[in-house]
Amino acid sequence: MKKKLGIHTGNISIGGQEKMLIEFLKILSPEKYEIELYIEEDKGDKNYYEKEIPSYVHYQFLTEKSFMRKLEYYKNKKNIFYRIIYSYLLRKKKKIAIKHQNNKLKKCDILIDYDMGLLRNLHELKNVGVIVGWSHAGRGEILKNKRKRMNVNLYDYIVTINEEMKKGYEKNYTPKVIKIENFIDEKELKRKGDDKLEEKNLGSYILSVGSLTENKNHKELIIAFKRYIEECNGNKNLVILGEGKERKKLEEMIKVAELENRIFLLGNKKNPYPYMKNCEVYIHSSKAEAFPVVLMEAMFFKKVIIAKENIGTKEILNDGKDGILVKNLENSVGEIYDILNNKGLKNDYEMKSFLRSKEFFKERAKEKIEEFIDAI
Repeated sequence: MKKKLGIHTGNISIGGQEKMLIEFLKILSPEKYEIELYIEEDKGDKNYYEKEIPSYVHYQFLTEKSFMRKLEYYKNKKNIFYRIIYSYLLRKKKKIAIKHQNNKLKKCDILIDYDMGLLRNLHELKNVGVIVGWSHAGRGEILKNKRKRMNVNLYDYIVTINEEMKKGYEKNYTPKVIKIENFIDEKELKRKGDDKLEEKNLGSYILSVGSLTENKNHKELIIAFKRYIEECNGNKNLVILGEGKERKKLEEMIKVAELENRIFLLGNKKNPYPYMKNCEVYIHSSKAEAFPVVLMEAMFFKKVIIAKENIGTKEILNDGKDGILVKNLENSVGEIYDILNNKGLKNDYEMKSFLRSKEFFKERAKEKIEEFIDAI
């Protein structure tokens, strides 16, 4: 008899975690599991990955499109009255989602809270069997919010994507903790990487992929690149893929630095892999990451990885054995230049990169995930 899996997530708009959810759904066998996907937010035309949900996964939204439009309207308003309305609607959204979720739970043997978005209201769930929290962020630290802190212990299991997070949850909470890393679909990457670049005038370039947000830290990357141009007479360009609220600030920085012809903000790309395949070096500038899939993808394409040190980059790069970890990009310009101009060193890191990526191939992850689910 098939196990009935319910999987909850916040949304399916563009992002690393949302993309990982789709890959997770694709490796679940329809012969072994009945799968229901519960998506908290219906964002209409921003449901970026909706078409990629496998046909054997039954999915539904827990809040209506009209409600989400109303929430979005008040989100960026400065007026204090509107901010109060936004806070009220945010709480209401969670209540609506929990109500609808409760109506579905009798169909589930196991509920996987894939982004731990149910955490605040977990105590309100009814008719639930086994609950699994899948943690993609943080260190498993003691949460400041009392209700959330108490609710963590309502999970039967917590899955973490890195070792430091696992140790944190084991130290601070009572559920059984399992580590299952993110993974990549190597066959799909190879197929998509063979597509042609949309742009023809990028030259020889360094690549970075990530939403244009403060945490992704593109400001530091641009400052470092400016030093590379000025101090090393660097001949590579910089390509950044991603979109976000920091775009105007970054465009202004690029304009002031007079680097409009050397730095290209190309926005979101449905297929970023030709850009990875054709870049010289991949730079990851994020301040904090749990286990960035994009890093593993770039490694699959045999790219030298230069990454700002954080929990996720340290674990993926094997504490610097399989890539370059730096504390500060701006102060590491010389190191970047040396790698770009040392063919032997560059080739060595490229091979290490690819060999490390093989440890995150899909089949290994599939075995771990099925073994975990089947044992519950």
